[in-house]
Amino acid sequence: MPRLNFTDEEFHQMNLEEYYDAEVKPNLFAVSRIFAEAHKQMTLAEYKTFTLALSRINWKNDCPDTMYLDKKELAKILNINSDIDHLSQDLKRAIGQMPRHSFIEFDDKGKDFYVSGNFVRTIALFRNVVRIRIEDEFLGLFGGLDGKEEVSKYITMWSGDIFKMKSGRAVLFYELLRDHSDTRILQNVGTISIKKFKELFDIPKDGKGSYTTKDGHFARTHFERKVIDPICDELSKTRMIQLILQPNGKYYEKVKQGNRVIAYKFFWSITQMPKVVTAIEDTEIQKKQIKDPAVMKVAKDILKGEKKAKKADKFKNFKERDYDFDELEKRFSKN
Repeated sequence: MPRLNFTDEEFHQMNLEEYYDAEVKPNLFAVSRIFAEAHKQMTLAEYKTFTLALSRINWKNDCPDTMYLDKKELAKILNINSDIDHLSQDLKRAIGQMPRHSFIEFDDKGKDFYVSGNFVRTIALFRNVVRIRIEDEFLGLFGGLDGKEEVSKYITMWSGDIFKMKSGRAVLFYELLRDHSDTRILQNVGTISIKKFKELFDIPKDGKGSYTTKDGHFARTHFERKVIDPICDELSKTRMIQLILQPNGKYYEKVKQGNRVIAYKFFWSITQMPKVVTAIEDTEIQKKQIKDPAVMKVAKDILKGEKKAKKADKFKNFKERDYDFDELEKRFSKN
């Protein structure tokens, strides 16, 4: 794998094209579950930037309030191919509003506890680095995640998957599936309603962008083609989450109430580390006839695991988790 930690002398001996051809090393990163499930306003570029920052720290240790990113490495992730004279301005346009877009809130639905604020305090661009400073109150969402307390329960994600994303919707869907994954079983199953999809992606109930016809009917086919199919296509290329292709040729099944489609059921496998094959590659492998008895035995074992997994459809409808807000309040009141 190409090195990224070049000395100044080595870097000046490289041309810009050689640098951008080098691959950014992906890594695991983690966030608290309450952060994963909170409504976020960051753009795709800002989320990728924050992912890069989190992938450079150890989430089991305390999260530092200041993180530094290599400017050229970040530009590579954001697909900004600027010359050195314009790089800062292009990065500023892409991520300069990150503090404003980092607004987040926690609310126990009408009771005493409520916290809101921007978790990114400042972002600054210097000659060679980008500096991100995080508000002290929110550091516990990204570090000290050892699972001992409710607020410390976390999920891990693979930064390489996020870096490949072409839409913010794909990132949100990836985060949702990861949050509702059980790594102890071979196949996860989850159902998400059309209403939940609209809430997740901020799709309006009516008017422009609502996927409704002029007479007020939901344009389901158009919704599938423009919303669901594209995010499935993106997640079919990820390494940590493996969408499983269904007999209908899609990565989901339609859930009906009478003759009306009300939700979509997804099937996926999950691994703590990225798999060698993506969903697309796995489909190609399945098309080949397997004649090796040893391989056939493995396939049968997998099918047994899938049958057990289908009985454990405990993530149906992706219900929101009930958090211990008393513990969460103690965490924030310490600051």
